[in-house]
Amino acid sequence: QTLVDLLLELPDRERDLIFRKVGRLETSPEMYPIRTHGPFRGHRWLVAGKWPMYYRVMDEGVILHAMYAVR
Repeated sequence: QTLVDLLLELPDRERDLIFRKVGRLETSPEMYPIRTHGPFRGHRWLVAGKWPMYYRVMDEGVILHAMYAVR
């Protein structure tokens, strides 16, 4: 399943929250903290509802490395 497929299956409210949070990265990609331990050490992270997301800021933009639902 692709990320696009997953997003299309989500309720509108969840999807909109994810898009709002990720959209902020366009203007302020370094606003979220960097993890200092664990499997995503060195990645920045944010949470949109039940969806933690891990990303890196690169020269070419923001690269989303992981996104998964937690209960």
